[in-house]
Amino acid sequence: MASISTPGSGQRSEGQTLVKFLGALVSGLVIFGIQIFAFLLLKEKLARIFKPKSYLVPERQRTEPPPRTPWGWLFAIFRFRDREIIKKCGLDAYFFLRYLQTLLVIFIPMAVIILPILLPMNYHGGRGGAYALEFMDASNKTANNVTGLDQLAWGNVRPTKTNRYWAHLVLAIFVILWVCGVFFSELRVYIKVRQDYLTSAEHRLRASATTVLVTAIPAKWLTEEAISGLFDVFPGGIRNIWINRKFDELLEKIKERDIVFKQLESAETDLIKLAKKKAKKLQEKLEKEAAKKARVKALTKDEKAQKVREENATADALAQSGGISTGDNHVPHTVDDAIEEEEERARQQEFTNAEPSHGPKFKIPILGGGIAAVGKGFEVVGGTVIGGTKNIGKGIDNQFTATNGFADLGDSRSINGDDSFDQYGRYRPQKPAPSAPFGAGTDEKVTGLEAEAAEKETGLGETLESPASSRTRNISSDLPQSRIPGNTVHRHGLDGIMDETNKEWWQFWKPPSGGFASPRPQTRDGSESPTPLIQANLAQTKSEELKENESLWTKITSYIPFVNTDSTPPLKYPVAYNEDYREDATGAAWELYLKDSDRPKHRLAIFSWTPGWLPSLPFLNKKVDTIYWCRGELARLNLEIEQDQKHPERFPLMNSAFIQFNHQIAAHMACQSVIHHLPKHMAPRTVEISPDDVLWDNMSIKWWEGWVRTFVAIVVVTGMVILWTFPVAFTATISQINVLADTYTFLRWLNDIPENVLSVIAGILPPLLLAILLALVPPILNLLAFISGVQTGVEKQKTVQSFYFTFLFTQVFLAVSLAGGAIATLTGLLGDITSVPETLATNLPKAANYFFSYMILQALSVSSSSLLQLATLIFWFILPKIFDSTARQKWSRSTTLPNVTWGTYFPVYTNFACIALIYSVIAPIIIIFAIITFTLLWIANRYNMLYVYRFKLDTGGLLYPTAINQTFTGLYVMELCLIGLFFIVPDADGRQACFPQAIIMIVALVFTIIYQFLLNKSFSPLLQHLPITFEDEAVLRDEAFERAQARRLGLDDEEDEIAVPRSNDIELADLGKSPASRLAKFNPATVVQGAGHWALRSTRKTFGRNVSHDSASAAHQVIHRRRHRPDIEEQKRIADALYGGYSDDIEDLTPDERDVLVRHAFQHYALRARRPIVWIPRDDIGVSDDEVKRTRAFAGENISISNVGAALNAKCKVVYGKNPPDFSEIDLINL
Repeated sequence: MASISTPGSGQRSEGQTLVKFLGALVSGLVIFGIQIFAFLLLKEKLARIFKPKSYLVPERQRTEPPPRTPWGWLFAIFRFRDREIIKKCGLDAYFFLRYLQTLLVIFIPMAVIILPILLPMNYHGGRGGAYALEFMDASNKTANNVTGLDQLAWGNVRPTKTNRYWAHLVLAIFVILWVCGVFFSELRVYIKVRQDYLTSAEHRLRASATTVLVTAIPAKWLTEEAISGLFDVFPGGIRNIWINRKFDELLEKIKERDIVFKQLESAETDLIKLAKKKAKKLQEKLEKEAAKKARVKALTKDEKAQKVREENATADALAQSGGISTGDNHVPHTVDDAIEEEEERARQQEFTNAEPSHGPKFKIPILGGGIAAVGKGFEVVGGTVIGGTKNIGKGIDNQFTATNGFADLGDSRSINGDDSFDQYGRYRPQKPAPSAPFGAGTDEKVTGLEAEAAEKETGLGETLESPASSRTRNISSDLPQSRIPGNTVHRHGLDGIMDETNKEWWQFWKPPSGGFASPRPQTRDGSESPTPLIQANLAQTKSEELKENESLWTKITSYIPFVNTDSTPPLKYPVAYNEDYREDATGAAWELYLKDSDRPKHRLAIFSWTPGWLPSLPFLNKKVDTIYWCRGELARLNLEIEQDQKHPERFPLMNSAFIQFNHQIAAHMACQSVIHHLPKHMAPRTVEISPDDVLWDNMSIKWWEGWVRTFVAIVVVTGMVILWTFPVAFTATISQINVLADTYTFLRWLNDIPENVLSVIAGILPPLLLAILLALVPPILNLLAFISGVQTGVEKQKTVQSFYFTFLFTQVFLAVSLAGGAIATLTGLLGDITSVPETLATNLPKAANYFFSYMILQALSVSSSSLLQLATLIFWFILPKIFDSTARQKWSRSTTLPNVTWGTYFPVYTNFACIALIYSVIAPIIIIFAIITFTLLWIANRYNMLYVYRFKLDTGGLLYPTAINQTFTGLYVMELCLIGLFFIVPDADGRQACFPQAIIMIVALVFTIIYQFLLNKSFSPLLQHLPITFEDEAVLRDEAFERAQARRLGLDDEEDEIAVPRSNDIELADLGKSPASRLAKFNPATVVQGAGHWALRSTRKTFGRNVSHDSASAAHQVIHRRRHRPDIEEQKRIADALYGGYSDDIEDLTPDERDVLVRHAFQHYALRARRPIVWIPRDDIGVSDDEVKRTRAFAGENISISNVGAALNAKCKVVYGKNPPDFSEIDLINL
C-alpha cells in the first residue's frame, strides 16, 4: 500500500505548478474511475469476492447483503451502528475505522479554521510573480520568486511582512491543543468501549477473560500445589491450572506430519485423477469403435453437453453421500461428541485409578483423540464428569481434575461451607492435624524411588508418571473439593520461618543474618512440598541415563544459548504398519489403467536438516514412490505423536503456566500485583489471551534469551530502516538503463537490445522491483517479531506495528524529504544535534508538493483497489488452477476469507496522519488532501470490514492507543520544523525576525512531551486491565444473561419476563425495550430467541427436542427467498452445507458444554493436535475405494483416510459437497 521513492526525490517537487499537479491528479482519477467501475460491474456477479461475509461465515458473523443498486452499498455501510460493527467485526476493526474517523475529526475543523486564515495570508502580497525583478542582485536568496503551489505555503511571505508569522504560531498552538484534546477524548472513549466489551456477558464466558499467562516461574514454585497456594489469595479462587511443558520435539513431529499428510493426500488425488482420465480415454475409444462398427453417427454437441451434465450430476451425488473411510472415529464433529468423549474418559480414568499404578494405559482422546492421556486423570465426583455434576448438583466447575499440569479447582461458592477457607478462598489456620506423607490416602503413593523406577520404564505399555503433572490425589472429607490444598505460608509454628544461616564478612551479596526466610511453597499440613524433590530425583535419573548416550556435540551444545535443547528420554515405539504387507499380493485397481511409472514419485533429501524447498538431484537423492513412502511415514508419525501425547511427563517442564480464575476481576488483579519477592520472577503476566493466539514455539524461551532475541531483532530492524535506501535507489537507477549501458563496459551488451524493448524494460522493471522490495518488508518484520520471542499473537502484532511505523516514517517521509537522503542527514545530525530544527526547516518545505501528489494518488488508488479486491480476484481465478488439486485445497480456498494483519495495516495510515500534521501549518493546503484521503479510505475500509474481511483473532483494540501515540510523531516533527523555520526567517535587513515565536514553539514542544508522558501514565493502567468498579454490575449482567440463555436453550422452565437494570452494555442494552426497538437486537432476553437455526436443528439432549426442524428451516428459506436473488440463494446453499447446524460461538453452549471445552483450552497445542484424515475424491472406477482399503490393510488404524464428501466431475476435477472429514464444530468456537 505504501510507496517509497528515491532519497531526496521530494526536493525536486519544489515550485510544482498547478498544471503539473492536475496532470498527476487526472491520472489518479482515471485509475480510480476504472477500478470503481469494475467494482460496480462485478460486485453483484461475484458475491464470493465482494460480499462473502453475507453468507460464507458462521451465522452469527453474517451481515445482510447490501442493496443491488450501483450505489446502494455506499448508503448501507453507514446504517451499521458502532455496537453492531463491534459484534460483527470485533474491536480491532472498530477502532481502526474509528482511527480514520478521528483523523477526519482532527482535520475538518483544522480546515475550517486554518485554511481561511493562512491561505490568503501566505498568498496575498507574497513572493510570486515579478517579485525577483524588484531586486537587481540575483544572488540574493531572499529575492527569489516563489512559483506554483508554493505560493500558498510558508515560504511565500515577504521579509517585510514577517509579522504574519504570528498567525502561523497561533494556529500551530491551536493544532497542538486540538490534537491533544482529541487524543485525550479518544483514549477515554477507548477505555470505555473496551471495558464494556471485556465486561460483557458474552466475553466473560470465554476462557481468555479469566486466564493469565505467568512466565519466569522459579523451579520450586513450578507445581500445581505451589501455584494454587500462591494465587488463591485473589477473590473467587482458581479454576484451572495448566503448567507448560517443552514439547518442541513433539511439535516438530506434528509439523513433519502435516507436510507428509498433505503430500500423501495430493499424491493419492493425482493417482485417482490420472486413472480416471485414462479410463475416460479408454471408454471414449471403445465407444468410437462400437459406433463405427454399428455405423452410428458421432454424438452431437448437445448430446456431449448432456453427457457432461449427467457425469457432473453423478459426481455431485457421489460428493453428497456415500463413500468409505477408516480410522476417523477419533474426530469430535460436534460438541456432543466432545462431551461423550469426556464422559468416557472419566469412566476409564475411574477404572484406571482402581488398578495398580504400573499397568497398561488406555488411550484417552481429548476432543478427538489428538490429545491422548496425560498421565493423570480426573478425580471424579459422582461417577463421571458430566454425570458427577448431576449427582452432586453443582456442575463441572466444582470437580477437581489434574491433567498434565491442569487442575480444575471449581468455583469459590463451593467452599462457603468449609471452615478451612474464608469466603474469598483464603486459608484459615487450623489446628495442625497429624502429619501424613504426601499422597496419603491415595491408591498409589508416589515416592522418589518409585518415580525413578517409573521413569526408567520405556515400554509403551508402562506408565511414566511424573509427580509434577501425573500424581493422583484423593481429597479427604475435611477438604473442600473445589480447591487444591496447599499454600505458601508456614501454618504450624515458627519453625524454619527465620533465616538462621550465618553470613561471612566477605559475603557482601547476601543480606544480613537473622531476617525472615524467603517464602517457599508448602503443603496444607505445613511440610515442604515434596514435588521439587521428586523432580530432582527424576532429573538426576534422567541425566544419568542420557549421559551414557550423549554425543560430544550434544554435550557441547548444552552450554550454547539458542542451541541447547532439553533432551527427553528415548521411547521405544512399536512398528506402525504391517511389515508383512505386500502391495503386489493382489492386483490394485489403478493397475487396470496406469503403469508403475505413471505413479507419483519424488526424491528424498539426503540429510534430515535439508530444507524442503531445495531442488533434489537425480544422482544424489533417492527416488521413491510418493504414496508408499508417505503411508509408512504418516503411520509412524501418527503412532509416535499419539504415544508421546499419552506420556507428556517425558518432556521437561517450562517456567510458565496458564492460570484460570473463577472471576475475571481476579485475573486482572493477579496481573497488576507484585507476585514474587525477586525481580523478573513470575513476570511479565498477561491476561486476555485467546487459546488460538498462543505462540507455542516461543513458550520455551527463557527470559534472558528473550532479551537477547529482542536486541537482535531491534538491531536488524534498525539496519533495515537505514540500509533499505540502497536497494530503493538501485531500482531508480534501472530507469536510466541507457545511461548505465554507456557508462559501464560490462553492460555494453544492453545496447544490442532494440531501443523500444529497452524502453519497456526501463519502464516496467523499476516499479516491479520496488513493489517486490516493499512486499518483502511486512513478512520480514513479522518474522523478526516472532524471533524476538513474543509469546502471543497480540504481542507480535504490537511489535510489528512499532517496527513498521518506524520503517515507513523513515523511508516514506524522511528519506524522500531530506535532500541528501536519510543516511547522510542523520550522520550529520549525530555530530550536531542542535541542527535538527534547521535541517528540517531547510528540507521539509521543499518536499511539500511531493506529498500533495503522494497522498491524493495513494488515496485514489488504494481505496479503489481495496474495493475491487484485485489480489483476491487473482487468488480466486488464477492461483487455484495452478496450485489447488485436492478437495481440501479447494475447500480451504473457498472458505478462507481475506484477513487483516493489523500490525502492518495501522502504520500505513498513521504515517499518512503524521505527514498531514507536519505540513498542516507549513503548507496548509495538505489539509484538503488529508480530508479526501481519509474519507475515501474510511469508506473503502468500512465496506471491507463489514462485507469482506473475516477476523478470527482480536487484540481487543490494543493497537489503537499505540497508533495514537505514534501520531504524536507528526506533532513533534511539525514543532521541530517550525522552531527551525522561525529561527531562520530573516527580515528585510537579513536579521532574525521570529526569535520570540521560536522560543514559544520550544516551550510548546516541551509541554507536548510532558503532556504525552502524563497522558500515558494516567491511562496506561486502564488500557489493558479492568478496574474493580465494573465487577458488581458485570455480575448482574452475567446473571441476566445466564437466565436468558437458559430460557433459549430450554434449561429453565421459567416463563416470567426477565427484569434487569437498564444498561448501555453491548449485550444488555436496555432489556426493557420492546423487541422491535433498534437496540433490542443486542438483548439476550430477546435476540437469543432467534440466535440461529442451528439451535433448532440440534439433536442435543439439553434443548431443541420439541422444535420442528423442517418447519423452522423452511421458514428460514422462505424469508431468504423473499429477500435475495437466485445467485444469493446459491451462495446460501453453500453456506448451509458448510456451516449449517453448527454452534459458532461459546454463548451458544450450555454451561456444562463450555466447561468441557474450556477444560483443555490452554493445554499445549502439541497435546491437542488431532490426527488429520487423508481426504481423497471418490470415483466410479473403484480406484479411490481400493486405495482406502489398501491403506487400511497396510497401516491399520494408524492412518485415517476417507473419500466421503468429494468426487471427480466430468473433466476429472475434484468437487466437494461437505466439510473435510476431520472438520470439527469445536474449531469454529473461539474460547
